[in-house]
Formats: sequence, C-alpha cells, structure tokens
Amino acid sequence: MKKKILLTVVALLSLATARADEGMWMITNLSARTDSILHAMGLELTHDQIFSTTHPSLNNAIVQFGGFCSGVVVSQDGLVFTNHHCGYGSIQDHSSTEHDYLRDGFFAKKQKDELPNEGLYVDFHINTYEVTSHILAFVTPDMDEARRAQTIDSVATSLQDAVADSVRSIHAVVTPYYKGSKYYLSVYQRFNDVRLVFAPPQCLGKHGGDTDNWMWPRQTCDFSVFRIYADKQNRPAEYSKDNRPYRPQQYAHVSLQGYQPGSFCMTFGYPGSTDRYLSSFGVENTMRTTNDLRIQVRGVKQEIMKEAMNSSDKLRIMYSSKYAQSSNYWKFSIGQNKALEELGVIGEKQAVERELVGWKPELQTLLDSLQHTYQANRDRNYAQTLWEESFWSGSDILQFIIRHMMRGTSDEPGAFQRDVDKAYKDIDIDTDRRIFAAMLRNYCEHVPSPDYLPESYVAIDSLLAGNYELFADRIYSSSAFTSPDQLKSHDTMEELSSDPMIAVAMDLITVLYKTFGNDKADELERQLGDALREMNRDKEYYPDANFTLRMSYGQVQGYNDYTCFTPSQSIIDKYEQTPRNPDYELTAPVYQWLKKGKWGKRYVDTTSNDLQLCFLTTNDITGGNSGSGMFDGRGRLIGLAFDGNWEAMSGDIKFDTRLQRTIGVDIRYVLSVIEQYGGGKRLIKELTLE
Repeated sequence: MKKKILLTVVALLSLATARADEGMWMITNLSARTDSILHAMGLELTHDQIFSTTHPSLNNAIVQFGGFCSGVVVSQDGLVFTNHHCGYGSIQDHSSTEHDYLRDGFFAKKQKDELPNEGLYVDFHINTYEVTSHILAFVTPDMDEARRAQTIDSVATSLQDAVADSVRSIHAVVTPYYKGSKYYLSVYQRFNDVRLVFAPPQCLGKHGGDTDNWMWPRQTCDFSVFRIYADKQNRPAEYSKDNRPYRPQQYAHVSLQGYQPGSFCMTFGYPGSTDRYLSSFGVENTMRTTNDLRIQVRGVKQEIMKEAMNSSDKLRIMYSSKYAQSSNYWKFSIGQNKALEELGVIGEKQAVERELVGWKPELQTLLDSLQHTYQANRDRNYAQTLWEESFWSGSDILQFIIRHMMRGTSDEPGAFQRDVDKAYKDIDIDTDRRIFAAMLRNYCEHVPSPDYLPESYVAIDSLLAGNYELFADRIYSSSAFTSPDQLKSHDTMEELSSDPMIAVAMDLITVLYKTFGNDKADELERQLGDALREMNRDKEYYPDANFTLRMSYGQVQGYNDYTCFTPSQSIIDKYEQTPRNPDYELTAPVYQWLKKGKWGKRYVDTTSNDLQLCFLTTNDITGGNSGSGMFDGRGRLIGLAFDGNWEAMSGDIKFDTRLQRTIGVDIRYVLSVIEQYGGGKRLIKELTLE
C-alpha cells in the first residue's frame, strides 16, 4: 500500500515538473487531478481556502482592476496592490508640470490626501455558474453565426439582468468558453470609489521602458497602490468625502521569506485573451493581418507622439499613457510574430490537423472549409483591422466622434460636456492634426482594395492633389471639435451634425460597415476545437483566457543561461553603463538611494544577502494578468506579475514549456521602495507581514 502511494506521488510530481506551468484554470471547479498536482508541487491551502461561497477565501482578496488589469487586496482597510502600468493612467490624470507624479512618484501621507479617480473601479468575484444548457437551448442547427450570436446575446442579457442588484452594486457577465461550446455566468460586486495612495517614480515603476518591455533581465519596480472606499455601512458607493476605507472579507498576507529556485508559485488574476486551439490558418491570419498591421500602423502614430512628448514636459505628461498603451502591444506583436516563426508553430498546428484527419477522415472537409473561409475573407479582415488601427485608435478627436456616433450618447444633462472635458484634457490639437493626416495617408497606402476607400479620398485626390496635410489643415481650421471652447456652447453632438469632422467620421463608419460580413471562421474554429477535445477525451483542456478569474501554477525557475532573479546592483549598472538610454535613466534622489543600499534589513533576502528586484516563474499568464498576485504555497504574497519574456511571445497561441516565463516584481522590492525610499511607513503598518 505504501509503495502504491509513493508511486502515485512520484507520478504526480513527474507530471507537475513536465507540464505544471501550462494552464489558466477556473478556481470554481478545479478538477481532482489539478488539485493533486498543486499539492504535490507545494500548495498547502485546501480548495476551500482558495475559493468558497460560505466563508472568506483567497478569492475574496483578488480584484479585477479597472476592467483592464488585476490586483490584490493587502490590508483590512482596503489597500490594493497592482502594477504601476495599470495605475499609469490615473497617475497621469493627477500629474501636471507643477506636480509631476509620473516623474517623481506620489505618496499620500494621510488618508485624506488619497486621490479619487473618476471612472476607476474594482470588481470582486463572487461566484461562477455554468449556464451552457440554458444558453444553447435557444440555438438551433439552422442558425447562421450572426443569428446564433444575436440569440445567445439576448438570452445572456436576460440572465445577467436577473442577477443584477443595483442596491448592492452586483452585476453578472455571461462569457463564452471554448469559442462558444460552453458558457458561464460570473457574478461580481463593483466598488467605484478607488483612490491613488502611492506610486513610485517612473524611473523605478517603468524602468527599462520600451527597451526592456517583454524582456529579461528586468529591474522594473512595477507597482502602484490604491485604496477601495465604501459607505459607512461598508457597502459600495460613489465617491464621497464621507466614505471610509473598505473592510474586505479577506486580504492577502505578505511573505518576507521570498523564494528559492524550484519554489512553488501560483497567480490569481484576469488573463485577457489567448487562442491556444486556433487552426494553422487562423495562426497565419493573426500574423499577417492583426500583428503585421498593428506593427505598421502603430509605428507611424508612435513616431508622431514621441516627437511631441520630447518637445515639452506638458506634452510628455499628456501623451505618456496613450503612448505606453500603444507601444506595449506594438512590441508584443513584433515578438509574437518572431516567436511563432522561430518555433514553427504553424507547422505544429498542421501536424495536429493531420492527426485529426487520421482519427476522423471527414474532418478534412472542415479543414478545407476553414482554409477557404480565411482566404475568401482576407481582404475584408485586413481592411477592418487597418480601419480599427487607423481610425478607432488614431486621432483622439476622431476617436471621440466615432465612438459617440457608434455607441450613442447619454441623455443625462451635462453628459456630453463631461465627456468633452475628460477627453480634451489630454489632447494637443496640433499633435492630433498630424496624427489625423498621417493615418489618412497610411490607410490609403495599405488598404487592400479601392472598395474600402471612403469617399473623402476622392476629394483629397481630385481637389487637393493627394495632400493629406492640407486636407487636415482645412478640417481642423473649420471644425468646432478642434476647439473645446466652441464645444461648450453645445449640449449634444447632434447639434454639431453639419460639422466637417462629423462628415469625415460618417464617411469612415460607412466603410467600416462594408468590412462586416457573415464570417464562418469562428463557427469552424469552434467545431475544430470540439473535435480536438473529443479525440483526446482523457486530456484535461483548460479554456482560453477571456478576462475571467483564473489561477495558474508553476515554480520559480530561470531559463537558458538566465538566473531566476535580478540583484540590486543590476539597476545601477544599466544606468551607469548606458547613460544615453533614457529608459535606464535614474533621477538623482533614486540613484542616491540605490547607491546607499539601505533597503531595510527585513527586505533583504537571507540567502543572497541582497535586495532581489524581479524574478521568473513558469506560471502561465497573459495581458490582463498585470497586477496579479503571485503567492507561495501558504497563500502569502511574494510578488506581482507584470510581464513575460521575449523568447516566448508565441505564448498566447502556443505555450512553450521550455521558454515560457512570467516576470514578477519581488514584493520585498515593493515594500522597500514604499518604506525606505518613499517614507510610507503608515502603509507598511497596515500589512500583515510574515
């Protein structure tokens, strides 16, 4: 009997070592197999301590941050740790040339000094329920993909509405899994009063900038601190000076013990999107349509923004967040294409497809249909992506108009003016005009067919001899949208229907509708995924990321010749050895602090006798996981996930166990910056340090 148990444990450990790092698992229904692997690797928590509906669990300490990131609650007074780049927009909103919190950092010395952030919220996950049978009961075989989507959306909305409770700020979201083969309803509670508490100087919080983005080794202290506020009854509430710090059901304790190579690590957060089960034709489409265009178009826009940012501190602050958001996935797309090619992912997908046909020959028809569908829709898909990158994400003024026209505006009095005030705070008219002209020109140069050219281009060619800059000058000199003062005399956008910028926007939207169609690729990809899971019934397939709460597990581990952590001296070396690279520049106060090496004794690792900065694990994360807590086997916080490594940028499509790494900032580095550099002892006192 003992021998049998020993063999079982050895088998589980072997399995864990081989594949333990791949997978984004739903914590509401962890399988016995996954649970066994977790405990074999070093997890000491029971499943009920991770997720429970009857008593506080780690689940209650994890937040979806702002609808785009993750975070973890770390104190009984609602303190939240997330990444610096997740809080970047809020930090920028409060920054000015007089108070440059991006450059210098921010610390609210007293709670009354913590800064509110309009529109920023956190969601707590309550529970998740499978609703597949209810949703698909209304779907019939004769429905095309468009009608199927409409039907599912209608049923999902009714389910969401049935759960919603505005008094308690409860809302629900029905999300497709396995490309729509399954559906789950997740229930959340939202808190809308979230205030900025601490941000490190940008030279720490964004250290390495574009140079180091998606790279290892890293020294980035990528964190920021916020606090959740609630009303006097501890319920969600809109911002009020009378609100009090929220007292959560559960908060994470913080470990000062650190980690060693091979230490167990798990992450909890909201990974945004992966497509691991995509066909070979879908992978090629992603590379040649989405990625190629994102690289090309954003490169043009970012060059203009960078030039403006370098011209003045005012414009640097104004465009910092926009530039960071654009450049992040610009560089990701470059890395993903490179990795997909070098790792031969299309060839691997083709081998799986041949295996499927060998198992069930009739699947060849499905694969032929997939190939034909992608080929037939290439120009349309290309034009749609080009349009989105050029205009939906191009000129800020044009974005503002198009989004209002397509989404509609609120009838609430003053809503239009509030939108104007918020949008125009970060728009420089001359920079925007240059981007507008550049995007028009670039779209024309890359559009795959004249069918997708707006009518405005006829006038530009015939009347202005293709001079896009002159066209932009004329539009911007005569449009009310280039003058916020002129817009103040209008209550709605409908009052501006004769504005020349509206005419351009309508022309562009008309072209966008031409790119829509009944694309069967999603349906066929779903059928292919179903066939793959049927062929391998004994294999456990985790669902692709879809910005729902997931757990991943792995170990602290380097790769190739890289060690698993970066020492304190490495950030000083980068600055001193590459003084001309602004991404490695350190402000004088930060440089002096680093040189003194006064980290705080309890934050120094006892093995290396050093302040360890960032570290590597084999966990499986993607965009949206930014700010995810990284926990040891006892559920204690050891770091915050913030990036992945360049060599494995194929990971959203093909996870490579040998290369895939998560980059996290060591929580002891975070605490040292808060206390020893920032003087934030009052925050440290809130934490439970172990």
